[in-house]
Amino acid sequence: MLRSASTSATDLLQTSPYLTRVTPGADPPVVYLTDTFGPAYPQGEPPSAGAAFGIVGLDRQIVWQTDTQVLELLRACAGEPRAVDELAAHFGAGRVAAAVAQDWLQAPEELCRAYRLVSGEIEVTAHCNWGCPFCPVATDPKPRRTMPMDLFEEIIGKLKAVGTIDYVTFQFFNEPTLDRHFTDRVKVLAEHDMQLALYSNASALTQDKIAALQRYGVLRHLIVNMPSTDPAEFARLTGSRSYPHTVRNLKAAIDAELRVQIVVNGTGEDLTRNLNGITRRYQPLGVEVFPSLTCDRAGDVGGAYAQDVRIEGRLTGCGWPVQHANISVAGDLFLCCNDYYQREVFGSIRDGSIDELMTSDAAVSLRRRVFGVTDAPEDFVCRRCHNQTLDFPGRDFRPIATFG
Repeated sequence: MLRSASTSATDLLQTSPYLTRVTPGADPPVVYLTDTFGPAYPQGEPPSAGAAFGIVGLDRQIVWQTDTQVLELLRACAGEPRAVDELAAHFGAGRVAAAVAQDWLQAPEELCRAYRLVSGEIEVTAHCNWGCPFCPVATDPKPRRTMPMDLFEEIIGKLKAVGTIDYVTFQFFNEPTLDRHFTDRVKVLAEHDMQLALYSNASALTQDKIAALQRYGVLRHLIVNMPSTDPAEFARLTGSRSYPHTVRNLKAAIDAELRVQIVVNGTGEDLTRNLNGITRRYQPLGVEVFPSLTCDRAGDVGGAYAQDVRIEGRLTGCGWPVQHANISVAGDLFLCCNDYYQREVFGSIRDGSIDELMTSDAAVSLRRRVFGVTDAPEDFVCRRCHNQTLDFPGRDFRPIATFG
């Protein structure tokens, strides 16, 4: 029997936009970059003999299929709801029922209600002491604000209750080590057995903060934005005179045997030159060095970083509003890491559990726009974001409706 959330679901079904099609022997069209120590891909058993395609959903597991009619069924319902009787007559009631049982076909009102959070992205302080040209802070810094500890503790308690959170971060276009409550927050994480991915420019990563990270054992990894080993170039790229402090603190973190990664931001020849300099200095110390995938933050950064992205028609999916809970310094939940001005707020942490907020009508409505189930407004932030381009190398969703 087809299961449904309401009476209308017995009449209409549509393919979940969270599904991605994969082909045996080919590179998958999705890659997970935002929450791993390197590129990760959908997992599963090797394709069985005769496997024609695989389906990947929220759990990132490949389910191989030999029956090509299943794929045709999912294609038929990818763009709009179809009547159950019509689908059963064309594809067979058994195939339809099996697809419903897998949540591959859903009642239209259930589309984009599911989520699977892997991180909590918490803006503990709304301030940065650098003005990097690849960041909106350089041209439009926000007023200084700090999240109260009682609000932070409520957020951590609610994130812990989710059960799928791998780690939290303290950043959103800010410098988290400027936070006067930094050590207290680290202690709270330890009390809840939660891990911290600390993104920092290291300029205020003092010895006492390093000692707290060691003492409480919550650090998943430390990702340091280090633009150049040349002091003059460093000052140009950060708008800051903190080079001596940054280098000293970074060395102290390495000596303390924290797991350190360095990301180097930039474009063109500047990036190549600075990446080579950082690699020569820090890789021999056991530090992983990577170029950063810079972008224009959905049109909020110009100059050499401007991408001039404009997505027309239905949008094509993105993992941020499904996999990451973005929480502002005031406790508001908003769409994603590229929404610098937090235009798309869908609730306050004070108003309920994470599950209640993530399944609210406001949250589901936003995700339906992101995944192309409904039309997004012309000024919707995702229309200017590189994550929505089909050739973006870091796509972690590729809805079946977007395949030819």
